[in-house]
This record gives sequence, C-alpha cells and structure tokens, in this order.
Amino acid sequence: MSKDFLLKRTVSFMLVAALLLGLSGCGTSAQTTVQTPSPEVAIITAEPVITTTDAVVLPLPDTQSVPEGYTLVSGEEDGANGSLFAFTDQQGVVQYRVYGGYSEFTDGVETQTFSGFYPSDETGAILSDKDGFVDAGAEAFGVCSPTALPDTLRLKNAYHALDTEGFFADDSGNVFVYGSVGESEAAVYPASAEGKTLSGALAAQETITVPSYTPDTIPQEDGERMLVVYIGTQSVVCYVAVDGEWTEARVMICSTGRSDDLTPRGTFSLVRQYLYKKMGQVHGENVYAQYASRITGSYLFHSVPIGGEKRYLQEYGKQQMFIKYYERLGTPASGGCVRLRCIDAYWVYMNCAVGDTIIITDDNGPDAPEIPALIYEEPYMDSDHEYGWDPSDPDPDNPYHAIYTPEVVLDGPVADKSENDTTEDTGN
Repeated sequence: MSKDFLLKRTVSFMLVAALLLGLSGCGTSAQTTVQTPSPEVAIITAEPVITTTDAVVLPLPDTQSVPEGYTLVSGEEDGANGSLFAFTDQQGVVQYRVYGGYSEFTDGVETQTFSGFYPSDETGAILSDKDGFVDAGAEAFGVCSPTALPDTLRLKNAYHALDTEGFFADDSGNVFVYGSVGESEAAVYPASAEGKTLSGALAAQETITVPSYTPDTIPQEDGERMLVVYIGTQSVVCYVAVDGEWTEARVMICSTGRSDDLTPRGTFSLVRQYLYKKMGQVHGENVYAQYASRITGSYLFHSVPIGGEKRYLQEYGKQQMFIKYYERLGTPASGGCVRLRCIDAYWVYMNCAVGDTIIITDDNGPDAPEIPALIYEEPYMDSDHEYGWDPSDPDPDNPYHAIYTPEVVLDGPVADKSENDTTEDTGN
C-alpha cells in the first residue's frame, strides 16, 4: 500500500471515532448537541354551549296567515295575545291551537328561533313539548251535515230559510247551516256565502234559533214585556224584547184551573196589581193571596192561597199558606186563577206593569222548574200541617231562608200598587 492511502484511511477512522464519542457523551472535549424539532402545541377549543328557552305563546306575526279551518277565539285581553284558535274536528269535538315558539342560544347569543302552532286548551296553555308543533295543513277538520230544524226550534224573526234544507240567512246576507258534526249534537254553524259548509267551523255563538214555543210576534220596542201561560206544561214565561226579539226573562211553575173550563184562554192586558188580595172561598171562607196581578175579570196571577186565623192581615197571612195547594203547583189545581210561588208572584208584581200583554194557551212551553221541598215541623208550618210558610217568600222572617238561599230578602215595606181597590174576586 502507498503512504497516501494509509494516511487517508487513518484520518477516516479518527473522524468516525470522534463522531461516535460526541454522540455517546463521552470524553472531555466540548460536546456537540444535535437539536431535534419540537412538536407544535395543540390549541383546544371549548365546545359551544347551546341552550333553549321554554315554549311561550307569541302574537301571530303579520306575515303568518290564519290557517284555513282555524277560528280566532280570543284576543289579548284573554291572555293569549290574540293567538288562540279553535276548530271542530271530525268527531264534533272542539280542538284548540295556540301560536307560539322558543329560541335557541349558542354561548348566550340567540342564534335561531322556532315557531308554529301548538296543541292547547281553551285557556291558551301549551299542551306539548317545545318542539311539538302541529301541521295546520294536516288537521282533521269536521264538516257539518245539514239537517232540517226540529219541531222544537224555530228561526228568530231576523232569519229566513234558504232553498237548500238546513241553510238559512239573515237580512245582511250572512249564511248559516243547521246540523251536526260527527257525534256532536246538532247546532248552527256559519257557512259560505255560496251556501256551503265550512271545514272546522265552530258552532255559531250568536243565538239564531229559539224554542218553537217562543212567541212569533215582533215586539213594538225593546224592553216590552209579555207573560205567556202554557197550560200544557203548567209553566209561565215572562218574555222581554231585546233587539227586536222575544227573550226569556223568567220561567215559573204554576197551577191553572183544575178543570178545562175554569181558566180563560186568549190574549189579555194586565189590568191592576195588588200587594195583598182577598180572593174566592175555600171551605166556605174567603182566602187571601200575596202579590196579585189581574189578568182579566176575576182571574189573576197570585201566590198560593192563604187561610187560617187573621188571614186578612198580610203580617200573619204570609205564614198561613195552604200546604196542600203549594204541593200541587205544577198541576191544574186552582179555581181559575194562575197560582205561582210567592217569589214568582212577587217578581211579576215588581217587574210587570199595567198594560203588559198576557197570553194564556193550551200549548206546551218550557218545563217548569222544581220547587223546594217543605219541612213538616214548626216553625215552617203548624202542627196540623195545614198552613205554613212558602219557602220562597222574600219576607225576612221566613225561617226557610236558613235552609234555602233566598232569591230576594225584603229590606222594607213593598209599595201597594192597588190604588185602594177593594174588589172581591171569586177565583183563587
């Protein structure tokens, strides 16, 4: 080998050895450090905090139209912000919907809102989860099946029947239909101007029909009164004219003549009224009555007859009503007059006046209200159970007031409207 080759080889070994020594950290000479790159530090981002509010009722926005079939049933004064709607479903049940919604927040910032119609009750309370919206376009709306008015009803004077059975209109052209939806009872529903039933329509709130026994005459003026005695049902109705129609102001139980020929039929005018009146005889003695209103001749409306000692004085007579005649109210039992409970006779005396129309007919009217039961002991009646208090008498001394809540309690004398009339009447 040449010297140059050996020299180069020696130098190479020396360099390799030095390098190995530096990597192992051995030796006393200055060390050579090899730097390796540091890994990048990862930036950890927090997950966004997403929250939602509870569902609340919202005003229906101007851009949101009322779905077809829905009817607005309340406004802001009802606490539903004008957002409560209703419709009649296919079973005839009224369903309620309210407009509302909720908001979603991301890290405390509102990011989106959700709104629509919720199931609700009649108060507008939401009845589902916040995301439980209903599809208004897929509701199961019911449709009224038209039918003829039953014999028990008739249209008010302001309405007239159309050619299509069950449809009628008012003088303004508004159209209505009478019928039922599903299993519901028949009622009056609004219809289209073309005379078609409306999907989901609610029964009309307006009173369009009246009982068929209601007088079909047209009142002369509002406030006018009419008393009708229905012998068929032993009931009396006082009608008052409101907006040109007769409306029931009071329904009363009565007793008319115990035979068909005793009570007159026809149309009369109230003649005169009496605070306390001497009537015909029972068992050979004249009886008395409170709050009498003359119909015609010797026939009057009055309380159940009064007998017993001192019957000629109302102070004593008021607690000497014939028990047996009170218990016959609701059946023909009088001598021709129209007997009433004391409170009903008082009501007629106080609310009707000379000149008011009176009609007595054999027709049936409304069912008479039930009367309070008597208590067979003193102080409600005497020990013989012959005379006693009428439970409805408004006199403050009436012991029945502690048993039955009185409709009226007198707080002073009642004015005598008889104008010193002293006529004796043969009826009772």
